[in-house]
Amino acid sequence: KSVRRSQVAWLSNTADTKWVFKKLADVASQLNAEHYRLDLTGFGEALQLTNYDQSENGMYGWHQDYGGKISRKLSMAMQLTDPSRYEGGNLQVMTSGEPVNVRKQRGLIAIFPSYVLHQVTPVTQGSRQSLVAWVSGPAFK
Repeated sequence: KSVRRSQVAWLSNTADTKWVFKKLADVASQLNAEHYRLDLTGFGEALQLTNYDQSENGMYGWHQDYGGKISRKLSMAMQLTDPSRYEGGNLQVMTSGEPVNVRKQRGLIAIFPSYVLHQVTPVTQGSRQSLVAWVSGPAFK
């Protein structure tokens, strides 16, 4: 509870959901080619549907998505909730000495290397939903 307060559900890659995976894969492929040029193999995990609610002061403290059995290389977070429906809940990335707030916009996909520190600040009003994906690849050398 001191690190993360949210509800999560998982979206597996099935016949009914493959279109979502395809759309996200297309975005990841394009942005990786333009900005990162990482060696990627695709989604090695289910997508995470996350809800941060004011009733529990929903948040996720500073963390990295890198590590574990699967080599996560890119993290993707799609904003599902209209920003007028909640307060707080800023996705922040640490790219230098100061955190940067990702613009709040429904449908916006933030993508960054999985080793970058990031957090979601506490939701103080309403609730914030996001869809999170991790693109995997061979281990870094």
